[in-house]
Amino acid sequence: MPALAASCPQGIDIYFENVGGKVLDAVLTQVNLNARIPLCGLIYTYNAQEPVTGPYNFSQILMQRVLLQGFIITDYVQKFDLAFKDISAWIQERKIKYHQEIVTGLENSPTAILKLFDGDKIGKLIVQVSEEP
Repeated sequence: MPALAASCPQGIDIYFENVGGKVLDAVLTQVNLNARIPLCGLIYTYNAQEPVTGPYNFSQILMQRVLLQGFIITDYVQKFDLAFKDISAWIQERKIKYHQEIVTGLENSPTAILKLFDGDKIGKLIVQVSEEP
């Protein structure tokens, strides 16, 4: 993925994994020494009809001494308040950048859900069921 290399010209130190498959493989080609990958999901595999291969660049975990560790959000419930405070500040300070795709109307939710599995989205997918109050 040339776009990934262009977006991360100094490599990747931390990557929050939710996808797996080709995305993880691309990230592994860009990881820096001692990179960290919290593994929260592998949506690429959720509806697979056959065994999923890869990652093909798995050797990079060894060569770059990457820490890959499972991450389940409920393990950190006691820290939610602190996280909301810190993350809100980081967003305000523009230290965290994010993308949202908003699909309008509950009637469009089935199509929106399919976007989770076909890669036809960028960032957080939101179904807006009504106008904001």
